[in-house]
Amino acid sequence: MGGGTAVRQHQRRFLQGEPEETGRKERCEEAYWTVKAFEEYKVRETESGEYELIKAGGGVGIFLETRVEKERLLFPLSRGTLLEVSEKGVREIATPEKAALFGLISSDGSNAYYRKINSEGRHHTDYSTRFYSGDRELVELFDKVSEEVYDITPQHYERKDGLITAAIYSKGVFYDLSDYGVKIGAYEFRVPREHLDDEGKRAYLKGFFSGDGSACMIHGKRLQIRFYSKCEEGLEDLRRTLMDLGFHPREVEKDERTGNVRYYFSIPAKEYEKFIDEIGSFKPRHIEAFREYRRLREEKNERG
Repeated sequence: MGGGTAVRQHQRRFLQGEPEETGRKERCEEAYWTVKAFEEYKVRETESGEYELIKAGGGVGIFLETRVEKERLLFPLSRGTLLEVSEKGVREIATPEKAALFGLISSDGSNAYYRKINSEGRHHTDYSTRFYSGDRELVELFDKVSEEVYDITPQHYERKDGLITAAIYSKGVFYDLSDYGVKIGAYEFRVPREHLDDEGKRAYLKGFFSGDGSACMIHGKRLQIRFYSKCEEGLEDLRRTLMDLGFHPREVEKDERTGNVRYYFSIPAKEYEKFIDEIGSFKPRHIEAFREYRRLREEKNERG
């Protein structure tokens, strides 16, 4: 989303300290209209079209735009982040684009820094955020959401076997993603559920599933939908996120068939339609499996 704050008083991880002064001169002659009021917060619109967020006991900030919904207000911040104000309080949430980026990096990506010593004996740190895939469609998606969220176009490196690495070299991007704890090790990840609304959770799951999910027709007759990862704790996070959205995923199981220990859980067959409609995938092979599943269902229904 475009726009941002006219006066950015808001501290990282919102309201962790005392409100700051805006530095603006009082304009007593300007009229205000209350847009929305919650128990502790109120939003007023000025004649000049700005929105002032007020907390009981002091001002919070001035915003150029807001989105008014039935149970909440959304203010655009920077780097694909929204400020959500509701009866439950205030929190920063990711836009769907940023949530999808989280999911892609959590599944088939990395977010790391590397310390080196240069020729002069001084320490130098390189920051790298990467996504790896053999599907150009997923690499193009990573490029798209990176540009939308961070206004950065990733660099590409392609191996002879077709694996493409899309890389961002940015200290700011590294620390922003680290703040959310998206990727916390080579194979470890967590779902930042506290910074995702329902739309963000769906976008995160779709991004992750596109990288480390499996959707295939078994013997051409039966669909199977599974999430895979070497990170058992991360998979439990994914299960809880799906349950937040009304799904009933199976328990996490260990899979040692490949020789390397990894974990997985399955989506029950009765929820395949719900999963396809609400989560889905960006991966071409998954999309084809979903189409085949629905084609076979239609044929079965026509036969009665």
